[in-house]
Amino acid sequence: MPRPLLLGSLFAALLAWVFVPVCFSQSQDSQSVSEAARRAREKKKDAAKPAKVITDETLDVKKGDVQSAVAEEDKIPGAPDTKAQAAAGSATPNAATQAGKDEKLKKEVAAVKEQLKETLGDLDLLQRENKLDQDEYYSKPNYASDTAGKHKLDEEQQQISNKRQEVERLKAKLADLQRSLAESSSSPSQP
Repeated sequence: MPRPLLLGSLFAALLAWVFVPVCFSQSQDSQSVSEAARRAREKKKDAAKPAKVITDETLDVKKGDVQSAVAEEDKIPGAPDTKAQAAAGSATPNAATQAGKDEKLKKEVAAVKEQLKETLGDLDLLQRENKLDQDEYYSKPNYASDTAGKHKLDEEQQQISNKRQEVERLKAKLADLQRSLAESSSSPSQP
């Protein structure tokens, strides 16, 4: 091989060896920069915006707005019918007392329902805890000698039994209140 050809080949190889990785790394750098910019934009989109604090200053409420809102209240679905309540108030005294009793019964029913819901949640929690404790107790090879564990399980079973009795008592009370409410609202008011 002639010497100029050999030098030309070596020079071409040297250029390829130097410039190709440089060009390739530049394209990788530009890709990584573009990916970083894309990720930064996504993070900026996903960043939680600060919550707006509503104060008296940010609310532009005038006195007339409050009165008009009260006047418009009966147009809101589910709002109490103030006109019917006023008419009931001007009706016979027995109708007013009947409405008061009905309202009191409704409040009692709601309170008992809430109490029943809480008691059922407590019962569920006790049962789950007991199940975990049973699994732990019976997984021991010498569980029969673990008197403290057995005592704990027995206490939990007693608590579960008491909660079940309380649930039944609340269910019966709720049924009685609902029956009384149904009878009260279905009976015509006496003049």
